[in-house]
Formats: sequence, structure tokens, C-alpha cells
Amino acid sequence: MIVCQTCGEHNAPNAEFCGNCGDFLKWTGAQVQAGPVRPDAPQQPQPHHRPQQTLKRQAQPGDLICGQCGSGNAPTRRFCGVCGCSLIDAVQQKQPWWKRWLPTKGPKVRERGSRPNRVRRATKVKQGIGRAFRWALVLAVLLFGGLYGLSQPFRSTVNTQVLTAKDKVAGIFEKWVPVRQSSISAGQERPDHAAKLAMDNDPGTFWAAQTDGKTVALTITFDHTTDLRRMIIRIGDGKKYLASQRPQRLTLVFDTGKTTDIPLVDNPDPQEHAIKNGDGVKQVQVLIAGVFPSTESTDTVISEIELFEKQVN
Repeated sequence: MIVCQTCGEHNAPNAEFCGNCGDFLKWTGAQVQAGPVRPDAPQQPQPHHRPQQTLKRQAQPGDLICGQCGSGNAPTRRFCGVCGCSLIDAVQQKQPWWKRWLPTKGPKVRERGSRPNRVRRATKVKQGIGRAFRWALVLAVLLFGGLYGLSQPFRSTVNTQVLTAKDKVAGIFEKWVPVRQSSISAGQERPDHAAKLAMDNDPGTFWAAQTDGKTVALTITFDHTTDLRRMIIRIGDGKKYLASQRPQRLTLVFDTGKTTDIPLVDNPDPQEHAIKNGDGVKQVQVLIAGVFPSTESTDTVISEIELFEKQVN
């Protein structure tokens, strides 16, 4: 190794400049033998050499990168071992991204005399924020995993939200086309307001009948197996909207055995709703599960129903 005669710092054999004081070691350094030296051994004179370019050290994660020559230096050095420039403002070699996300065990402890003279306050703030964010992320992941594994209601809610988001994303890329019924019938209907008027593409006409939660209001049949995706519905009589009851919630019962609920708002404008569980059906029964009441009539009115299926390429 080379001992600096100015400050006594021990340096690597191939260092050109002292890591502590920055002096040029070819002039102020003294070679020290690794093994024991006899006290009476004569000291060999140190020949003066012309400065030579020291080989650059391969930068390692955590090394200080000299801003003058770009050489990598051990984090304990204060001066570059190649060009002798100060390393106070040197940039530290970044670690791989996956290591930077792992929480650290604690602040890095430096050896005495190797700490930089000044550290930028902004750097400390950034490091503190990053450390707090990583810990918060780890705790959030652990908490989410624990709730998902132990709480059935929470797991069901998450699964429902994921499926809903999946349907929305799929809806962006899917195209829908109207699907026409081959027949439509009702358990009850007024003579002048038959079931077929609920799907005649004329919002001025409507189907009307007395219904309750146990009555199958409408039965719609298709001439082919279809994947239902959307529904547009108008409720009430457009001319006298409050003169009759309006559906508050519909329950669609498919011939596949699956069902889905359609909540409605008390508004005469068209309402568009997604249809879940509507794949591979040829018939759907529309049940009126609740109504908006009217003081003038006990009849429930649906002006128009439009159904859409997924377009088959």
C-alpha cells in the first residue's frame, strides 16, 4: 500500500492521489511493505516518477462517481483516486431498481473521518420521503393481502370491483348491435297496451299492466343464441308520466339459469344499462321487482326496451 506523507492516510497500491487530503502520491506517498520489516533495514529511497494515468476503477453500486473524470471511487474517499478532484458533490452510483425499493435496515454508518463535510439538505429530504414511501407501500401490500385472505366480504367486494373494471375495459373494444325479438309476451296486459308495444321502436306507445314482485312481466324470445350486453329502457307514459306506476328495479332471468338486476331512476329519458350474465341466452324474463308509485293508477308502464348483443366478427 501507499502511505501519504502529508496526512498518513493508507491508500491502495494503484492510487495516484490521497483519498484523504488529495495530495499526489507519486511525490508525497511512501510504499509500505505488507509483511514485517526489520527495524535496522535501510530505507529505500523513493524514486520520482512522472505522473501516469491510473486505471479507472469499475464503478460498483454505492460508489462515488467523480464529476471530473468519471472514475468510480469507494464511498469512504474524499478525493478521486485518478484525478485528485474533491468528491464532496460526487454522484453516487445507483443500485438496481429492485434493490432501491427494499426498505433499508437503518442509516449508513461511515467510518470516522470519511464523512463528507457537507450534505445537501434536499438530498436528505428526498431520501426520507423515498424511505417512508417504500415502507408505506410494503405495509399496504401486507394489509391488503391479510384482509383479502381473511375477510370474505372484503374478498367479494374486491372480486366484484375487478370484474366490473374488466367489463368496462372489454366494453371499450366490443361493438354492440341491436338484437330483435322473435316473440314477446306478458303475464298481464291492457287490451290497448299489449306487450309487443314495449319493443316496437316507438316511444310514443307503451305496455301497461298491473304487476307485482312475483309476476313475470315480460317474456322475450330470440330466434338465435345471443350474448346480451346492453339495455336501453324508457319507463312511464311519455305524455302523462306521473299518471301511472313506473318500474323501479328490473330482474332479468335468463334461460341459462343466471340472473341480473337493473336499477332504474324515476326519469322519462332513455336509461342505458350494462347486462351481466347475459351470454348464450335465447330467452329472458323481465320481472318488475319494485315500482315508483302513482296516485292516479296502479298500472305499471314501460314505453320502450332496446336490447343489444355483442357483434360477432
